[in-house]
Amino acid sequence: MFRKQLILCFIMSMLMTLTLSPYASAAAIEFTDSLQAQFNATADKAGSTTRTKLIKQYNDFKSEQKQAMDWDDRISALHYSNEAKISEMRKRISEIDKDKIRRLEEQLQTAKTKSQPLFDSYTRLNKQITAAKKLKDKTLSKMLQSQADAMKIIVTLARQDIRNKQAALTAAKKDKSAKAANIRSILSDIDPYKSKIKSDKSAISTLKKLLSTEWKNFKAAIKANDSARTSDILKRLLTLSSQILTKKKSIFNHEHKIETIIARAQAQLR
Repeated sequence: MFRKQLILCFIMSMLMTLTLSPYASAAAIEFTDSLQAQFNATADKAGSTTRTKLIKQYNDFKSEQKQAMDWDDRISALHYSNEAKISEMRKRISEIDKDKIRRLEEQLQTAKTKSQPLFDSYTRLNKQITAAKKLKDKTLSKMLQSQADAMKIIVTLARQDIRNKQAALTAAKKDKSAKAANIRSILSDIDPYKSKIKSDKSAISTLKKLLSTEWKNFKAAIKANDSARTSDILKRLLTLSSQILTKKKSIFNHEHKIETIIARAQAQLR
């Protein structure tokens, strides 16, 4: 069942990366044939040294954009895998020792139901003893007291049995709460990494806006066949894309840390 859920989550993650992925590169960065032609024309009009530099810068930038997309896929796959595992763990936490507790509850209820007629008889007998004493009927009181004394041992054993079963149930529930608290405590270690991921995503969003602006400048520069400006812009694009890659790798590492924490928590459920 969990495997199916994981597969469904993975498919959803792939669909989301095609649409609203929080890690995806700016949609404005497209390496079209016409763009390539304009770049080639600009590079060809530059000197050989500049041309070589431009081509390397452009190819490096394309490579980093491809790497960014690859990291998007890796991050999304790991992220949704982690979310599926966390969801499954929350369900399993609620079911810790479920069968054991149900069995103890049934045993306790059975003991109570079975002993209740005995308790009722013992209560009635003691009331009869009280009534006989009020009537000052010593013979009746003595006979009833003899019966009560005989029943008292059985009643005491029955009550002790119920107390033992109640204690076992209480202990099991306490143990379940302790196990659940321990697992939740482990899972709470995820929160700092989620905060770091949020911070990295915010930084990526800012960098992508700057990247988008520089990309527009790049297209204007190659349209004007301005090789010097094109090289300067490519240098800034490479710096920005490199920073984005660093942040995406950081996000992946945080997701990996989360995966490790989840594994620690899962080990407590075995």
